[in-house]
Amino acid sequence: MGIINESTEDYLETILLLSKKLPVVRAVDIVEELGYSKSSISNALKNLREKDYITVEIHGYIYLTSTGLALAESIYERHEWFSKW
Repeated sequence: MGIINESTEDYLETILLLSKKLPVVRAVDIVEELGYSKSSISNALKNLREKDYITVEIHGYIYLTSTGLALAESIYERHEWFSKW
């Protein structure tokens, strides 16, 4: 998987958490959750797609790939561990 930056971690973790509470995740949901500009979200999603961490369906629904899901879950678990510690 290689080294990923904190921003990528934030996006993957946010998509994971949103996918647990929403029927589908859209870019606007990420904008609302993180408070970043639409252009920042768009650039980040493009980067995540290029790394094969997400897919974006024709209606704009965002899904984690198996690689993205595994990475997002490990990020989330690590953050939870640090929070409890």
